[in-house]
Order: sequence, then structure tokens, then C-alpha cells
Amino acid sequence: MIIIKGNNSRKINKIWELVKKDHTGKKVAIIGYPGGIPYNFIRAKQMPAYETMTKHNTLDDLTVFLKETKDRFEAIILYIDCESHLIESIKDVTKSYKEHFILTVYDEKVYEQVVDGE
Repeated sequence: MIIIKGNNSRKINKIWELVKKDHTGKKVAIIGYPGGIPYNFIRAKQMPAYETMTKHNTLDDLTVFLKETKDRFEAIILYIDCESHLIESIKDVTKSYKEHFILTVYDEKVYEQVVDGE
């Protein structure tokens, strides 16, 4: 899992740099909260986007999404700016899947995006 920490709303550019290194973009999905995904950028890259996550039920929503889309994508971008305490739980939910995951994490102290390839 690649983790991108920061509080810059333009982090999607950094994510695309990571995606295009290993994937065509056609087999990459982005998932987030309603109204949280920058659609102009996503449409230009022709990536399927799903706004099916809810902040109060993030882990359960992620589990359902992964079960419903198993083996459809090479990579999944979790564009949710979750809090740091959720990282380990999200890793646990995703560890049995073969897809590559990119997770955005909100970090008050970091403006520029920091990439942590775990």
C-alpha cells in the first residue's frame, strides 16, 4: 500500500504520477466520499470513480466495495483523507486482495504531499 499524507487538496496530481508509472489508468478505480473526488481530473484520465464511502462507516463500506469489485481493477485509490489511526485497520481490510492500493491520509502538519510506500 502506498500512503500519501498531507493537507493539500491537489494531491490528486501526485497520485496520478504514481498510477501512470505502473498502470494504464483504465484498470484503476478511485473511491471516496460523496463530493470528495475531483471529477474534472478523473474524467480527463478516464478512471472509474465511486463515491460510496461514508465517514462513519469507512471500513465496512470499503469491505463491501472490495467484495463487489474483486479482480476488476489492478489498483484502487482510496481518496478519503482518513485519519492516521485508521491506517492499520484499512491495511488489514485490504491485505487479502491482490490489487495495489493508494491511500490518502489527512495530516495537519504536512502541506506538500509525502509518499510512504509501505
